[in-house]
Amino acid sequence: MHPDSTHANHSELWSRLEAFDLDGTAPLSFTHRLARDNGWNPAFARRVVHEYKKFVFLAVTCGHPVTPSDEVDQAWHQHLVYTRSYWEELCGQVLGFPLHHGPTKGGAAEGHKFRDWYAQTLQAYYTAFGTMPPADIWPPAAVRFGEAPYFRRVNLRRHWLLPRLQWPGPGFSRKSAGLLALLALVLMGCTAQLPLNPLNWYGQKFLAFYWLLCLTLLPLTLWWRHRGRGSEDSAAAEPSPTTYELVRLAEHGQRLPDSALAALAHAGKIELLPHQRARRSINASPPTDAYELVVWNRVLPEGSTLDSVRRWVMQPTLEAVQALDAGLEAKGWLLPEAERRRLNQPVTLTLVVLGLLGLAKVVVGLTRERPVGFLVATLLGLVVVAFYSYHQRAWATGRGTRVLREAAAVVRQERYSEPVSTQYVALTVGMFGVQGLNILGLNHVAVLLVPPGRHDAGYGGDSGSSGGGDSGCGSSGCGGCGGCGGD
Repeated sequence: MHPDSTHANHSELWSRLEAFDLDGTAPLSFTHRLARDNGWNPAFARRVVHEYKKFVFLAVTCGHPVTPSDEVDQAWHQHLVYTRSYWEELCGQVLGFPLHHGPTKGGAAEGHKFRDWYAQTLQAYYTAFGTMPPADIWPPAAVRFGEAPYFRRVNLRRHWLLPRLQWPGPGFSRKSAGLLALLALVLMGCTAQLPLNPLNWYGQKFLAFYWLLCLTLLPLTLWWRHRGRGSEDSAAAEPSPTTYELVRLAEHGQRLPDSALAALAHAGKIELLPHQRARRSINASPPTDAYELVVWNRVLPEGSTLDSVRRWVMQPTLEAVQALDAGLEAKGWLLPEAERRRLNQPVTLTLVVLGLLGLAKVVVGLTRERPVGFLVATLLGLVVVAFYSYHQRAWATGRGTRVLREAAAVVRQERYSEPVSTQYVALTVGMFGVQGLNILGLNHVAVLLVPPGRHDAGYGGDSGSSGGGDSGCGSSGCGGCGGCGGD
């Protein structure tokens, strides 16, 4: 780490970086040139310049190699062209030492190295600034390095640029998808007399067509969703997960409240009561874990219903839940919400369109007194696939799934040892459900936590599963030479 490492000096450095002016008074300023060369609007370019300053701050203070996003890297590249501004003003006056930029040497080893550095950079960003970096400037590693080899400098006077067709993005709502599917069916109905309309085809011909669609589109979209989670390869310096990070990662985070309730009951900080109620233990000291403290505060001394506690502490806007998600995303174990929607929507849209098409044909067949048994059986099969798809929806990254699987194996071994710690009570519920407490000898806790008549995934028995659902530039902490993984 650079000697300039105290909190006060870090604050002073950040103040100097924030005050550092890259634009000056030139008609074509640094920011406007950056916007022009990359096809960005000026407001976005200004945000990129601000993130570039944050990246420089991290390169100096975090003590390990760092890697920028491609957007930030473009700002760095351009700044290097402004040689006096970069070497004399930024490095000479603001930093006090040179900050070098080096391209990747190429090859798989370099790719893995820069992915790891990028994940560490996102974590360092969250630690330094207390918030996750903006996703439109700092995308997930799978996006940042997946697109890096395809960037090219193009002369727009000689070439036309046309965007490729893509799956609908996060702004494409379910209502829009339903309206499009309904419109497609209406158009088919309006062309009922045409031979190209599949609703007008006879049974065997339609079934062959329908089964071909199902066996082609569903595996393709499921594979695409699985691939979007990224590789399970571990990072060079994989950070250690906390207890509730693992619980949040498992089963789409649905077991988070009961894990905390079971842990608090085991520690004697709350008392579970019959009829799905709990009360805070008299003279119990507050828990030290941030999420447990939120749950503990929600359990009143005079008693609270477990359902009200669960609903409150599962709110995605709750600060403790957001902190868990931010930490998981920074470590590269949890997909950002926008990325989850992007991966899940094509599967959902495919199932909706196939289901509506099949239902429409069933209605047509019944009105024409045709047999529809095979088609109904196919639709029931689609329902099964829909349930499977929902439970395997994108949540954890590939690395997060591997971390969760390894943690589940450790927790399974610990369950048979004595004494059982509060930490492993929470992890057991997170990995294996409330009924997993029975093997720990905590049957009384399991009985009081499970709502009457509930046997879903959150309260299931010991299945042994734990679900997560199915260019970089480096610089040393001393301002040494780094590498650029996307050039």
